[in-house]
Amino acid sequence: MTDTPITNEKKSLLKLLVGVLLRPRATFTHLRENQPRSWIVPAILIVLCTLLPIFAGNSATQQTIDPGMNMGMQEEPIAVYKGEVIVEGGGGPISEAPTQPAALSILKIGGALVSLPLTWLLWGGALYLASVFLGRSSGFAPMFRLTVWTWIPYAVRGLLQAIFIWVTGQVINNKGFAGYILDSNAPQLITPGPGKLALAGILGRVDLFLIWNLVLLIVGLMAFTKLPRRKALVAVLVIWIVFAL
Repeated sequence: MTDTPITNEKKSLLKLLVGVLLRPRATFTHLRENQPRSWIVPAILIVLCTLLPIFAGNSATQQTIDPGMNMGMQEEPIAVYKGEVIVEGGGGPISEAPTQPAALSILKIGGALVSLPLTWLLWGGALYLASVFLGRSSGFAPMFRLTVWTWIPYAVRGLLQAIFIWVTGQVINNKGFAGYILDSNAPQLITPGPGKLALAGILGRVDLFLIWNLVLLIVGLMAFTKLPRRKALVAVLVIWIVFAL
């Protein structure tokens, strides 16, 4: 199979994004030699789309809390006695409705901001070492850029998850295939314990977007290092298995 001819044409960000999704081999071949800084804007977009489900989940949680507060205030008359709000029926002071701690949201956002660049660095380093081991080294910087571009499916996933949460008002708890392990309504094939939680943690990362990401990594590794398809497939799968475990 012959490689797609490389041109010095500078493509717009939209063309590159569409090319990664629809024509990844030709687009990665172009990115191998051209526009080395074009990964910066996609990296920002990926981070923002990853944060969208967190913001949507906070909004959905707040919407479920506020109606309950309003209904609770209308059910029984209240009175003020010595600075305390008292339910006249003898219920005592009205307690505040449970809200999601702001620190938890900040922790989630901070975790996403830190984990994504760290993940790209780890994957870029692993792909670089794999290419060196297989005799087709392309350098760490190209492998890092490749990793960022192949994370676009996760941006699509974050956008779709945010839309789902905003439309339905329901937070996605068990992501990926983890629902088959942790869902109480599903048949329990594995007894509860640390092993079940560990398996659920791995399956929570397995979905169609992960498969899409791995396919892009394989195609991109072939384009950047000219590795045969079989070697690129083995390299990517071994790296993913190591990181997953």
